[in-house]
Amino acid sequence: MNQELKKNFVYCEKCGRILIERLPNGLWKFAFGKSKEGQGKKKTPPVEMLIHGDIRMKCFRNSCEHWSLLTHVPMPILDYEKLVKK
Repeated sequence: MNQELKKNFVYCEKCGRILIERLPNGLWKFAFGKSKEGQGKKKTPPVEMLIHGDIRMKCFRNSCEHWSLLTHVPMPILDYEKLVKK
């Protein structure tokens, strides 16, 4: 994995690519695409979702395509070390 590990992100179990961000309140934050800057526009991705609940997510790499099951459990109860690499 070439990228520096980022706190609160969940990585693909197979290839190590970032899949989704876990917010402190337990929500999943998914952002996809590149924003267009200019004319006073904020730098935000065109697709951004906040998800509450369990999700099943496929890795974006064509060479990987591994499915990960991400369980929504309140943060203090989670075994945080296994889910998120700090």
